[in-house]
Amino acid sequence: MGKTKKRTKKLLIVESPTKARTLKRYLKGVEVLASMGHVKDLPKSDFGVDLETFEPTYRVLKGKKKVLDALKKAAQEAEEVYLGTDPDREGEAIAFHIAEEIRKKAPDKPLHRVLFFEITPEAVKEALASPQDLDLRKVEAQQARRILDRIVGYKVSPVLWRVLRQTNLSAGRVQTVALRLLCEREEEIQAFKPRTYYVLRVVLEKDGRTFEAFLRGLGKKKPSGQNLQLEKAEADALAERLAGKTLQVQEITRKTRKVSPPPPFKTSTLQQDAANRLRFSAARTMQIAQRLYEGVEVGGKTQGLITYMRTDSVRLSDKAVKAIRRWIKEHAGPEYLPSRPRQYQDRGPAVQGAHEAIRPTRVELTPDAVKGDLEADAARLYELIWRRAVASQMKPAEVEKTEAVLGDGEAIFVASAQKLTFDGFYRIYGDPPETAELPELSEGEAVRIVSVEVLERTTQPPPRYTEATLVQTLERLGIGRPSTYAPTIQTLFARGYVERMGRALKPTDLGMTVYKLLIPRFPDLFETSFTARMEEALDRIESGEEDRKALLAAFYKDFEKTLSRVMANLDEMRDSLTEQTDETCPKCGAPLVIRWGKYGRFIACSRYPECTYSRNITSGLPCPACGEGELVKRRARKGGRTFWGCSRYPDCTYTTRGTPTSQACEVCGYPALFRYGRKTFCPRCELAKTKQEAQG
Repeated sequence: MGKTKKRTKKLLIVESPTKARTLKRYLKGVEVLASMGHVKDLPKSDFGVDLETFEPTYRVLKGKKKVLDALKKAAQEAEEVYLGTDPDREGEAIAFHIAEEIRKKAPDKPLHRVLFFEITPEAVKEALASPQDLDLRKVEAQQARRILDRIVGYKVSPVLWRVLRQTNLSAGRVQTVALRLLCEREEEIQAFKPRTYYVLRVVLEKDGRTFEAFLRGLGKKKPSGQNLQLEKAEADALAERLAGKTLQVQEITRKTRKVSPPPPFKTSTLQQDAANRLRFSAARTMQIAQRLYEGVEVGGKTQGLITYMRTDSVRLSDKAVKAIRRWIKEHAGPEYLPSRPRQYQDRGPAVQGAHEAIRPTRVELTPDAVKGDLEADAARLYELIWRRAVASQMKPAEVEKTEAVLGDGEAIFVASAQKLTFDGFYRIYGDPPETAELPELSEGEAVRIVSVEVLERTTQPPPRYTEATLVQTLERLGIGRPSTYAPTIQTLFARGYVERMGRALKPTDLGMTVYKLLIPRFPDLFETSFTARMEEALDRIESGEEDRKALLAAFYKDFEKTLSRVMANLDEMRDSLTEQTDETCPKCGAPLVIRWGKYGRFIACSRYPECTYSRNITSGLPCPACGEGELVKRRARKGGRTFWGCSRYPDCTYTTRGTPTSQACEVCGYPALFRYGRKTFCPRCELAKTKQEAQG
């Protein structure tokens, strides 16, 4: 008789190969396989949703048949199957689809759901010892989101394709609202009219020490909290009167305030802080955090260094708090440990009780302890997470602020300074406030004015969003969820709707055009509060308070009416994009207009199709390669990215990325420097450098 193959006792399926490799080292006698992400989804070529029943049709993703076959075969040979995909809606949907496929081959196979909020030996074994059932409500919420996004994407995107004649464009339930925020801010900036004003600063001297004070009031009124804004003539007259005089100290106040530590990170605040401190994009932050969660090799052992990174929670487990407090007492000192643990409250309906904030899995693994085992960016992000979590359980810092009011009976100045009297959580968190002190002053004494300055100031427009402030605003408005922020921003770049100007996000011409086309015609669908209400409805589906099909039916009823009205007026939408110019057609003499075409904006004859004259919009910048053509803005056929190229193409093939600025090159005199990402460069000098390197 042949040997009978030994049946595997347990099979654990996760979605990530990295996670699988880490878990294999923890679990003896358990086979661990990876699904490589989603195994099923709505079809790419078909709509995939029955609009009568709102039932989706999921299909096995391209390239996933072999993976699924291997999972099903392993499941048949195992006694029990554990589904350990990520502990969120997407992870639950992956587990659900894997379970569906396994049950086709092994309908009676025991299937269990296990949730790994951190990947450490203790947490993994604990999760396997207390398995759960699949959370079908969470699956329903994920399906509702997927269907909503499919309806909006598949029904609204073709509007853009037909009007702009570009098939690489898209609209999205969250994506277009994020674009709206960027474009509305851009309109505010364009409409802003700056105003010049003047403030008065005096430098005073006492006991050989100088300090500064600013004009805060005139007359008998109490000084305001802001510097007084003056007209130039008034400021100059005051400066002339005060020169060489003294000011009398009228009042001195000292106040000590406590500065509490911030809570541990959740997804949105991690993305914001990583953007501000480390200059990481939201996508980069999540990629690195995923690796830190799934497992990296430290000290010869593979282990997850942080808890799950997609969370709305700022709560820490009792076990984690005890470990962090113990570390603070031993390494920072008992004077930095509060008498009781600090508690942070979660906000909003989306927070799930089982989730924690993002924290180190072991506080003993300090940034210095793991630095040598991690690549640079991973080490920097881990340090950010570790310091934030530890600092959150430390005592507040104490800052003493001193304010002196000085005047001459008419002009009132205020001098202020602050010093850190107890560093508290800053000892671990870093970045303490700047410290400055005033000289010893007494009420009633006269202080000599050393100099008086009239400072010109200009009111500033609202700043463009950065990735950090956009994520912050999306969260504040309830738009999207932790898992959607990074891919939403990535999509805006991929579609060519947004470009970077340093750290700022600026809508492109295409992005502004899409915004102007869609927002007036779908006013409810892409309204911020409507999008937030839909997110709340998805949360209610997950909690069992709302029915998925009822929600989708109500949404589609109103959406279909709006869509029908828009589709009936596509010609009007095309016409709305036409811009008049002051030029005439060189062929027929008719006015030239600016239109949108397959590769972006171009100049054409208004008598089209009778007259077919057209040309690219030129920049007025000479081609740095041939000197004969001009640089024109083009859009790539694939991917939709914009670039500048010579108008003499194909005779001259010069191209460059970036956006021209109004600043000329100081080296060669080329009329415009270009900006691409964080880099500013001269196309002519860069070309000369490239030629020199090729020759040398």
